[in-house]
Amino acid sequence: MSEKKTVFLAFLVGFVTGSITALFLAPASGEETRKKLREEVDKTTEKLKAEAETLKAKAEELSSKAKEILEAKKEEIKEAIGKGKEVIKEKKEELASKLLKKEEEV
Repeated sequence: MSEKKTVFLAFLVGFVTGSITALFLAPASGEETRKKLREEVDKTTEKLKAEAETLKAKAEELSSKAKEILEAKKEEIKEAIGKGKEVIKEKKEELASKLLKKEEEV
């Protein structure tokens, strides 16, 4: 997990814990406290959902970029292999030609 995510998660946990503690220590009726607690839980849930969507979008973007890079590298490797095969073929023909000349000289 990246450092930013860890810090954000720690902040979020601290925020929720502090909010709940404040609600329980505040002089209010049980019904008021439950209502406030529910509101805080709902707010936090919405924040978590929004963060999850953001992270999902970033993950999809990174995945897409990685696929593009892999495809480009794949094509580069194919081209390099093709050129390598051509060079090998040329060298093979060159060596065969030299070998025939040597045999003719002998």
